Amino acid sequence: MIKAIGCVLLLSAASAFGQTGSTMTVKVFFHNEKFNPNQIDCTKVFPTTRKIPRTKAIARAALDELFKGTTQEEEANEFGSFPPENTKDIVKSLNVKGGVAYLNFNKTVYEKLGNTTSSCGSGFYSTIDATLMQFPSIKKVVYAIEGSTADFYDWQQVGECPHSKRQCAVSNFR
Repeated sequence: MIKAIGCVLLLSAASAFGQTGSTMTVKVFFHNEKFNPNQIDCTKVFPTTRKIPRTKAIARAALDELFKGTTQEEEANEFGSFPPENTKDIVKSLNVKGGVAYLNFNKTVYEKLGNTTSSCGSGFYSTIDATLMQFPSIKKVVYAIEGSTADFYDWQQVGECPHSKRQCAVSNFR
């Protein structure tokens, strides 16, 4: 009886993310001109789905899908993203613990995404937050560049890391 309950729970969790056989479905969030004309609210993002190979590192896989940019079909439906050449290889690491996703960028992010510090450019992080927080194990995203939250939040003109000292610790990004 315990085995049956365990199987039911596993099947339920698997179907929650559209897992069938060797694939699974994740949501990827982008800006959309049809649903938010002229990006009136730069932080508004909208989901589209992607079928990906099954993996235990589902949050990283969803993030990788986001950074691939939009497909032709998604573009036809007015979804938009940063060009994939601007997001390629910018992630150094992604760690998830205690309900927090710790996203650590490589220093190349400065040159590749320099315009994300503008008023609407920062809406890029809304796509990351929504893509990662679709998973029940992630309630918040903390960012760093080469392990430094100070460098990231200073670059974004936020000032100090807006999270607790514990969450801003370099050790979270290793």
